[in-house]
Amino acid sequence: MKIRSSLQAKARRGEYLGSCDPYGYLRNPKDKHRLVINPETAPIVKRIFELCASGYSLKKIADIYNSEGILCPADYDDFRNHDPQAGEFKPKYNKWHQATVRFILVNPMFAGHMVQCRKRSLSYRTQKIVLNAKEDWIIVKNTHEPIVSEDFFNQVQATLKGRARPIKSTGEPHIFTKLFFCAECGRTMAHHKKDKGDYFSCGKYRAEGLDGCSSHFIFYNHVYEIVLQDIQRNVEILQSDEETAVKDIMKAKNANVETMLATSKKELAKAQKQQIETIGKIKKMYEDNMTGKLPDDLFATFLQDYENEKNALNNSVKSLEREIVSLEGKKIDVSHFINAVKKYTSVEKLDRQILTELVEKITVSEDKGTFGRNRKQTLTIYYKFVGAL
Repeated sequence: MKIRSSLQAKARRGEYLGSCDPYGYLRNPKDKHRLVINPETAPIVKRIFELCASGYSLKKIADIYNSEGILCPADYDDFRNHDPQAGEFKPKYNKWHQATVRFILVNPMFAGHMVQCRKRSLSYRTQKIVLNAKEDWIIVKNTHEPIVSEDFFNQVQATLKGRARPIKSTGEPHIFTKLFFCAECGRTMAHHKKDKGDYFSCGKYRAEGLDGCSSHFIFYNHVYEIVLQDIQRNVEILQSDEETAVKDIMKAKNANVETMLATSKKELAKAQKQQIETIGKIKKMYEDNMTGKLPDDLFATFLQDYENEKNALNNSVKSLEREIVSLEGKKIDVSHFINAVKKYTSVEKLDRQILTELVEKITVSEDKGTFGRNRKQTLTIYYKFVGAL
């Protein structure tokens, strides 16, 4: 029990307790409880995140690494410990699997956070190991250099929740996969490859016909050009006058939040004032009761009423304080968007990486009162961190 308690205390301090180097990192030679980047495997880990963010499936990523002859984590660990005098190294496991790729992608360790106590032994008398519930893991933030940024890690977690449908001819995801949606029903826009030109139509319309939704037919090249031009427009605006652009975005996007914040802060100040007044009334009642101005029976009745009022005000104050913290968290931080856009100051063509890094989603809506060639459609691009601009 003392040993287990000591190890848990070390884990809570963010000290690495593993007996071998975690994939992507090395134990610091000067302090084995601290991690440093492994220059050999960190790029492999980073590339896995980039491929996933670009829409590649877990199986496709594993297939790519297997085809390139990259050692899987278990084989790499054996390779590092291999004695050259024992002969040529031969991989034992010899294959990347989807489970290995997923474990890397969901591991906060690669975002710079120490994650330990995933497992535990039932007793020192037995070698049996059981998995701990996720809430029992010990996670300490920012203990070592990250291989991928926190924002990129979270972006990949969102990507993993969906399924990228690959193009059959190449096995690679379409650049608009999981990004293009019908504004009316929310269903993904289905991609079609035809001689007359690639186009999109509403997935629900495709499955249910007019009973589900309307077609929302739109050519691929139209979507491509509109998105490319809008990204170029925003890049140009930021390059010409970044300070003004940031102020305009902040003002437009935080207007509603600021209004709600002002209201909540006003209500909080009012509730806090009432708290002070109620405490003053209770204090005066005690004084009146002590001097005989207020009989005991009335004192007990009034005291209960004021105590109930005080408790209600306390709950109200706590609720408003939580609401203010929540609203503060919803205020848009434009810096993340600016940093992402700065990577693409000369965008001439779109690819999957650009879209997944800059765009949250794209929607197309159509006016039901117009038909055929006169049909009116609206394409809306929602950028990450800032929404529609």
